[in-house]
Amino acid sequence: MTSIDDRISRHIREYDGQGWHRTGTTVDLESAHWLAGLVEEVGVEPVLESFTLDRVVPGESYIEVSGRRIEGLPLFDGGFTGVEGVHGQMGRHDAKIMLVEGSPILAAEALDDARRSGNYRALVFVTNSIGSAPGLAPRNAPDFTEPFGPPVLQVNGVEHESLVEQADAGASVRVVVQAERRPGEAVNVAAEIQGQDRDLPPLVVMTPRSGWWEIAAERGGGIACWLEVMRVMQIQRPTRDVRFVATSGHELGHLGLKAYLNNNPNLATDALVWMHLGASIGASVDATPNLYTSDEGLERRAVHYLKSEVSKMPVVRPRDGVPGGESREIHQRGGSYVSLAGGHATFHQQADRWPDTVDIESVASYAKSMTDLAREFSC
Repeated sequence: MTSIDDRISRHIREYDGQGWHRTGTTVDLESAHWLAGLVEEVGVEPVLESFTLDRVVPGESYIEVSGRRIEGLPLFDGGFTGVEGVHGQMGRHDAKIMLVEGSPILAAEALDDARRSGNYRALVFVTNSIGSAPGLAPRNAPDFTEPFGPPVLQVNGVEHESLVEQADAGASVRVVVQAERRPGEAVNVAAEIQGQDRDLPPLVVMTPRSGWWEIAAERGGGIACWLEVMRVMQIQRPTRDVRFVATSGHELGHLGLKAYLNNNPNLATDALVWMHLGASIGASVDATPNLYTSDEGLERRAVHYLKSEVSKMPVVRPRDGVPGGESREIHQRGGSYVSLAGGHATFHQQADRWPDTVDIESVASYAKSMTDLAREFSC
């Protein structure tokens, strides 16, 4: 019998090795079948639930400034340009092509304000990870189905100083943000372990499985914990039904979870609890774990099990705020939830790779605490 550390290592290593996990791509679809195979190994029957979307397929996207071409990535819920792009003067305030930069939170707020203002022909957004490492850290696209605003080119944080100099000098630039939307399909991986009393409200355990790049630490820990909870639930035969879903569409406004909820319209509030195994569980560098819960009792129970296992307790977030990740959808619908979600040094970056960004012992400690919590909920 393999140990929990061996299983977690295998699962995250294989996930990382699949490639870029953007929703609806070949890698995303192949990864769904891979995960379904792991569910079968646990002894549970997987169900692949597909949903449709208009995929964004990026084309050439860059800024030309002072004889340099700096490659970037379109914002997936913004506008696009043609092959000629947009020409003009770049600045940080009044220019028609605006450079948006700064700390991750302030820059994101400034970007949203600029997109809604109607004052700009194009925006150049210097991305920063919420952790310490510079890199191209694409923003998620919460308005993916209703895109708005001018074309936005996302560029690597290492270009920050150079682009600020050019913007302050009012440099003439050309910004090209090419992409097209094509019909596509993505897949949620679902499963159910039937309880002894099927009239009881079910427990739902969810984890996102898509995002930017290989995302070993961002998504790998959540997937590994999801499988470990499933393994224990299958062995113990719970009192109530336990439903599992690993969703695609995370980076595109939680499309996969929304599709799952559309197929199960009362489940958000009918479920006893939703356990959300979110971003960066067990990340090894500059991890910033958070715990979100919908009520004091759930917070107390989650803290009890986490304190018994994890070496670094997540920050317990106030319940008067809105949680991050997919638990936001449950919160907005009035459901009950326990959510783990956070960041780390290479969050949303290509540098988030196995084994450098993953702490296996930490992932295992979260898996044990969440398994114990699920045991209590499932009784």
